[in-house]
Formats: sequence, structure tokens, C-alpha cells
Amino acid sequence: MFEFQIILFSKKLRPLFFFVVLMMGSKVTQAQAVTDTPITNIILYYKPVDYKPFPVTGRIIGMNLEILKAALVVNLCTAETTKADDNGIYHINAGKGDTLAFAFGRYSATLLGIKSPKDRFNIILMKRKANNLPAGHSGSDYDKAKKDDDELYKILDKDAKLEGKWNY
Repeated sequence: MFEFQIILFSKKLRPLFFFVVLMMGSKVTQAQAVTDTPITNIILYYKPVDYKPFPVTGRIIGMNLEILKAALVVNLCTAETTKADDNGIYHINAGKGDTLAFAFGRYSATLLGIKSPKDRFNIILMKRKANNLPAGHSGSDYDKAKKDDDELYKILDKDAKLEGKWNY
């Protein structure tokens, strides 16, 4: 016990003591095995077995209820693309759960999820306030802009129905 105290308090031997203790500690930690769970399956771009595409049709109009000729439509799941014809009508194949993206030069792009083959997918493209907020905006600013965009969309949709834009 007396010799141990001398070694511990000797300034010359103190680094050696700590080195020995650290080496012994590292040997103990090396003996502990850590098992890792291997990744056995990685699935990329999984398509369900019952994926059955069906034709999707709709009309694309702009904020002033004008027909948007050559508006781009992309199925993000299959990468199939098409453009609207001279009447703003598009045709594309999509399956349940696919996402369609609609784009036209001066308007904000719009995404639409496909739920049922029976639905008509008419789209009004507009400049959305929520997409044009400055950097560093708050969550409440985004919520207000999104609410304004949704209200405007409802008004435009109602006007399009009254003018017969969805009849084709």
C-alpha cells in the first residue's frame, strides 16, 4: 500500500501510471463485441404487384381562366410526360397512388395525387403566394399565404364551373 502511494504521487511516474491504466481499460473495451444488424433487403422504387395504370384525363387552365396550351404534365412515379393540347386537355397513364406534376411557364407548379380512376383531374395553375415567400419567413406567414391560395383556388374553380370550362 505504501509503495502504491509513492508511485501515485511521484510526478515522474504519474504519466506512466495513467498510461498503464488507460491501456488496461482499452483492452477491456476491445473485448466487448458489438453486434451489428446487417441490412439484408434494400428496395428502391417499389411498385406494388397490383399496380394497374389507367388513363387520366383533365383540363388545365390559368388564373384568368384561359386555356393553357402545351402545359407540361409529368407522372413523377413513372416519369411519363405529356403536354396539354390546344384545348388544354391532357391524357396520361397513372395508377392509384401516383403523383402528377403540372407546370406552365409563369405559374407555380402544382402536384396532384391520384386516388381513383373515376375522378376528373382538372387543374387551375396560378402564382401561389406560399411558393413565393421570402427566405426566413415564419410558419404563420406560410399558413396565411396557403390559406389565401386555397381561398383563391376555390373561387377560381367555382368560376370555371359557371363558365363551363370543365365541360369537354
